[in-house]
Amino acid sequence: MAISENEKNEYDINCRLDMKKFGPRTLEPEDFTITRSEDGFEWFSHDVIMRFYTELYLASSKGTDVIKLECQQWGDGNDWNFTVAEMASALGDYFSFTFEVDN
Repeated sequence: MAISENEKNEYDINCRLDMKKFGPRTLEPEDFTITRSEDGFEWFSHDVIMRFYTELYLASSKGTDVIKLECQQWGDGNDWNFTVAEMASALGDYFSFTFEVDN
């Protein structure tokens, strides 16, 4: 479900697409290739709130200016990064993953 920035619950997995150009647009369905991924965590509020994140750098099949999908979730020092399945669930019908193995 798409929500506004003010409605976002930082303790739930939330995701955004980053584009090269600023401004509103309508995106049509397309395939992306993940060119690089990064998982990590950092203290957001020292010793209280930790930000867990996954960044997927994308190459567009249609030449659009989408460059990255970033998902994040707040937690504490006892939490850990979310799984791909949890990220896919948070994205709902807006984004899906297909994994292919190159031989």
